[in-house]
Amino acid sequence: MIATTDQNADPRTAMGITHYLALPIAAIALLLAASGTATLSRGWILPWQRRHIVRLRLFGWAQLLIAAGLGAQLVGLLAVDAAYRPVITMPGVVVLLFSLALATRAQHLPRTTR
Repeated sequence: MIATTDQNADPRTAMGITHYLALPIAAIALLLAASGTATLSRGWILPWQRRHIVRLRLFGWAQLLIAAGLGAQLVGLLAVDAAYRPVITMPGVVVLLFSLALATRAQHLPRTTR
């Protein structure tokens, strides 16, 4: 029996564009996780962020949550069947939006009561 390929298969999804997207997403998630860990453990942030970030711990948690959200997107992109992809990727989007709110709050001074 001769093995044939499916003529209707989308060439972009069969080991194509998903792997081109997966590598940069994984690299960014790992860099953000390392940066968030350094911020939480040592209080270190990148030099161009030092002027804007007021609350270091909050910003460190935001970076870790961004890395987790990107990891959820990566799992949804690679490891999950297309029918179940929204079940994994939508919570990842919620985590990314929440971490954006945390990162924004880390840039402002807390309100003082009078």
